[in-house]
Amino acid sequence: MSLNDRLLRPLVGLLLTLLPWLAQGAEPDSAWKEQWDKTIRAAEQEGQLVIYTLSEIGDVFLHSGFQKKFPKIKLVLVSARGGELVSRIMAERRAGKFLADIGNLGNTSPYRLYEAKVLEPIDSSFLLPEVSDPSKWWQGKQHYIDPDNKYILVYVGAPLFLVAYNTNLANPREFKSYTELLNPRWKGRIAAFDPRAGGFAATRDRFFYYNPQLGPTFFKRLFAEMDLTLYRQYPQGEDWLASGKFALCLCRHQSISEAKQQGLPVDLMDPIQFKEGVGIETRAKTLALMNNAPHPNAAKVFINWFLSREGQIDFQKVSGKYIDAGAEGSLRMDIAKDDVAPRNRLQSGVTYLPQWRPEIFDMKPITKVFNDALGDSVKK
Repeated sequence: MSLNDRLLRPLVGLLLTLLPWLAQGAEPDSAWKEQWDKTIRAAEQEGQLVIYTLSEIGDVFLHSGFQKKFPKIKLVLVSARGGELVSRIMAERRAGKFLADIGNLGNTSPYRLYEAKVLEPIDSSFLLPEVSDPSKWWQGKQHYIDPDNKYILVYVGAPLFLVAYNTNLANPREFKSYTELLNPRWKGRIAAFDPRAGGFAATRDRFFYYNPQLGPTFFKRLFAEMDLTLYRQYPQGEDWLASGKFALCLCRHQSISEAKQQGLPVDLMDPIQFKEGVGIETRAKTLALMNNAPHPNAAKVFINWFLSREGQIDFQKVSGKYIDAGAEGSLRMDIAKDDVAPRNRLQSGVTYLPQWRPEIFDMKPITKVFNDALGDSVKK
């Protein structure tokens, strides 16, 4: 045997040993790519994708890079408030019509669809390995609102700002706890978005009610004792705050940020200053996949693109142009957050309390305490 034969034989043996392993590694890779290409072709045959979405996020979808990347899939948006869209979807289905493919309906609204069993597990549409890989996301997992952890996916996480103030009438440095809102000096001087209107109010009230340091007692006292003035239309309360009619407002951050940019005397209290912790909210950015979707392949293409690194980078950039409060931060953590407005970023070293946990999503006990509080307020 020559010297070359003696050197080559071990290498050939090693190669033969590795071939099955290499084949196993290559097969899944080619399999998902083949499935992805097949889905794109089928989606292009379907020709369109219908998204039912909150009005504030509609422009972000419309001006995203999706249409440019997939020009043969026409993006059709139906925009309204979450509750209105849910009522529409349910009415359509009672009439035997299945028109929506995907919903971006906020928090409480898609939960109603989950309870009505009209959603498909969104993870069943994951085709790209980078989308199905939970390690790419905050806390090393994909986050869901529903208790099954597979129907209503959360893709944005941002600090929850609860208290706005008139800069001429209140000093934020005096607030170290939310219990300061019960100080008699603020009685009759607080406006609040009405809990019965849902939306931001539901997220705010979940934080108060289910926070172990506040709870039902604080929540009831706030609405029973402090003579709050409630409103249901944006930006009525924010306008009252800016005019000096009220010193404090329990209202959504978007309207306050916009008013501040206009030079009005309003601002938000930093949630980090409150000892009860910092809530983290979805900012109404969730995705749900409808069952019996009319364009199932187009829905899969959009979901995979949107949740990919490319899609979430695109979302952060575009959201800065079309959302009043500035760019919002994706929960996908393998992308830079330079485009995200400083106020919307999660900070290291801060313990955040997710407000989408299934165990705190039941609004029935909150509604009961609120109604009791209104009754007590009227008696007084």
